[in-house]
Amino acid sequence: MVRARLLFLAPVCLCVCAPCARSAEQGPANAAVRTGNFDQAVGLLEHAAKTGDAEAQYKLASLYRARRGEAQDEALAFRWMKSAAEKGHAKAELYLAKMYLTGRGTGRDVPLARSWLQKASAQGLDEARQLLRDTAIASTEETSAPRTPVANKSVPSKLPADPSAILEAASRGQTELLQKLIAASADLTIRDEDGNTALAGAALAGQTAAVLALTRAKAAVNAVNKVDETPLMLAAGKGHADVVTVLLDAGSDVMAAGKDGATALVRALKGCHAEAAGRIIAKRGAQLTRPFAGLVPLMIAAANCPADAVVDLIRGGVPVNAVDGAGRTALWHAADRGNAAAIAALLDAKADVRTADTEGRTPLLRALENRHAPAARLLASADHDVERATASGNTALVLASAAGDAAIAKTLIEAGANLNVRNGLGLTPLMIAARGGHTEVVTLLLKAGADLQLRNKKRETAAEIASAAGFNAIAELLH
Repeated sequence: MVRARLLFLAPVCLCVCAPCARSAEQGPANAAVRTGNFDQAVGLLEHAAKTGDAEAQYKLASLYRARRGEAQDEALAFRWMKSAAEKGHAKAELYLAKMYLTGRGTGRDVPLARSWLQKASAQGLDEARQLLRDTAIASTEETSAPRTPVANKSVPSKLPADPSAILEAASRGQTELLQKLIAASADLTIRDEDGNTALAGAALAGQTAAVLALTRAKAAVNAVNKVDETPLMLAAGKGHADVVTVLLDAGSDVMAAGKDGATALVRALKGCHAEAAGRIIAKRGAQLTRPFAGLVPLMIAAANCPADAVVDLIRGGVPVNAVDGAGRTALWHAADRGNAAAIAALLDAKADVRTADTEGRTPLLRALENRHAPAARLLASADHDVERATASGNTALVLASAAGDAAIAKTLIEAGANLNVRNGLGLTPLMIAARGGHTEVVTLLLKAGADLQLRNKKRETAAEIASAAGFNAIAELLH
């Protein structure tokens, strides 16, 4: 299944009509989602949704549906999705149908799911058409939308004799055939060359209806393949959130790990499948602190994923200041990759900005080393330990000068950073800025009172360093 995207673009509006006014309100909500402030996004979207704006209702339902925001309520997700669908919002019609199919936020109702899928299909949504075919719930009534010609997938009057036919039917989502094979007592334990059962194949392919049929037929939800992967792990690793929900409801073991040590949660986070991860996190008994390759899930999410995955883990109760074998926290990993949205979420959760790794690098110092300016600016506003230095003797001001980031340098100077600190090579911030040709930083340091006469271990002044590097204008400033 293709999961609902939560990074929306606000429509451009040049008018002053009521619908446009409501749409204009969604701009701040979109920005709040992008920065991981889901509580604020929910509040903003709810205001527009209550005025009858179908797009706001759909987005609000999507936030609730993905278990994000303050009120993690599937019933509310259903309510707003239904309201948007009743106004003719095509994507809302599709996702309302999915909710009826999986029983999320409401009772499972296949006929109603069929009705809404037909409406979404009539508006041209190919996924709705495909789901109608794959779940074998298409009615004989014609819809108003032109149908894309497809190969005849009618069920043969005579069932295949090959016992492995159930594997192909499951992975292709041929649900009607699959149900007939199940009724004919097909072997649910048969495996492919990788050791995957029919349920595993359906989970891997994201075939929600096939997974539903197989779990109802009591297929083993925790059967493992040759590398000890369960169907839940396979679905999570591909980001098939609806399949994850079905498997969790059927009793899948959230604690199980493959031969590589990765649980379903770790697999979802490695792929940054935030919605799938969120559903696992919400499952009681999910192990949120079990390490993988020395990293706990929060560190994995902080390094690469959007803020929503980080927020879900924090809400799940994980300790934000846990450290790995090198003394690095989730905040450090976010700084290492320049994941500003994750940094903002972690700072909101009171993550410790001063915890340094075994080489003395705090998150701020690491962000500056890797020249992740937006991340460094966030951290600089929270970390006031301006004299902390790496094992090489580089302070935040030294690293900001090397990066040519005048904004951070200004913040550090105002916080009382030592203008004339020397690193292991005897270089001051002024010398480093001069060597890099960073005129703005050089000017800032000069105005703040940096010493022009200091020399490095090679007995060079900042002016001599600038001249040797070919930055003659800076050399003139320093004379």
